Amino acid sequence: MLFEDNIFYVIIKVLLVVVGTLGMMGSTTEFRHKPRQILSVFSLYLLYVTASSAAITVLFGYAFFLRIFLFTVSAPAIYLSFRLIGTQPAKTVFNHATQILLSLYLSMSMTLINTKIHGSEATDLLIRLAAYCIIIIAEYRFLRRPFLHVFSIVQNGWMILALIPCSLMFLAVALASYPVPYTENPTGVVFTYLLGAVAIVIYFSIFQYLSMQYRFQTTRQNIELLEFQVENLKEKMTQDAVATEQSRIDRHDTRHSFQTIAYLLEKGNTSEALDYITRSISRFQAETSVSYCKDILLNATLSAYFGQAKKAGITLETHLSLPDALPVDSGEFSIVIANALENSIKACCSFPVEQRIIIFRCIYKPKLMLEISNPCGDDIVFSPDGIPLSKEKEHGIGTRSIMAFCKKHNAFCSFGAENGQFTLKVVL
Repeated sequence: MLFEDNIFYVIIKVLLVVVGTLGMMGSTTEFRHKPRQILSVFSLYLLYVTASSAAITVLFGYAFFLRIFLFTVSAPAIYLSFRLIGTQPAKTVFNHATQILLSLYLSMSMTLINTKIHGSEATDLLIRLAAYCIIIIAEYRFLRRPFLHVFSIVQNGWMILALIPCSLMFLAVALASYPVPYTENPTGVVFTYLLGAVAIVIYFSIFQYLSMQYRFQTTRQNIELLEFQVENLKEKMTQDAVATEQSRIDRHDTRHSFQTIAYLLEKGNTSEALDYITRSISRFQAETSVSYCKDILLNATLSAYFGQAKKAGITLETHLSLPDALPVDSGEFSIVIANALENSIKACCSFPVEQRIIIFRCIYKPKLMLEISNPCGDDIVFSPDGIPLSKEKEHGIGTRSIMAFCKKHNAFCSFGAENGQFTLKVVL
């Protein structure tokens, strides 16, 4: 039962389906604009949907509206979503065309169920409302996080993938509305659901492809990250080796300087000795390499990033108590510290110099614990699992690397932001 003679009901049903579909779109989407702007844009869009749907239904009939709604209703929704999201057009089309395709089958199924039970307009609306609420909640709870992760990692192939839901949408509409609406054509219903079965197989294949791409991209980014960190560590170790050699040379030269000073003093040339001492101090004065721990890789990491922090005008409060031998691979733990300090330094640089403070704690009794705190703003967004979400494209790799380390070693990891302070804690 379409109840197409009741224009008021038809418009209410169209609005319900549109709002439900928009909810499905939003459940797997991260918008870049403020909620007020989003609500304003979609409110104007719903006014357009109401006016255009009413006009088309009155002038040409509800069956005609069903045949062209992909152009009059769905296409504008995808365009507006793309403008509000700001990601690749192909990604937006794939995501939202998939949601529209699912909404088509959901709406068609609700109509068939209501027809089967000989329901009224009221029962039809209630069934649709319940179905959309369940789907939106389920997608937000189970699909949002993996969907956003895949979208952030996989960058290629979306143009080809976007053609799949678009083609399936047009084919589903054609089967359901030609030559007569599907409620009057049992054969059309069968073919439409057969198409749905094919769509499930296709999307299973897409899921396998995206999973493969996700693993490939994640592995490649992790390798690039490790290579970058290793190069930094090698450079720091080289600098430390040069500093050590220079220190040995300075000690050797200092011994000769003392002999010269002793000779001048023996001869009573006090002023020459003082002048020689002054010139020697200026010549041999150099920075002494600080040793934070005995592990070479970990010491190199701490020296490198503490040095970067000091150059950026950041005040460091360090509390270090490390064993001679770590319970985990020092290279892996060094990368965790490097990622954490890199994020902290970057966050501090957005604040005035007087507010740039990093509190660094790394102790091993009773357990190995790393805790880093730095100032932060009020705009930090966390995922349902408590992981901070990056607002910039190609960022967040360091956080994923830290989480991978914690998962591998069964370590406790927590991120928090309170009273203007962002804190990372890792406990083995």
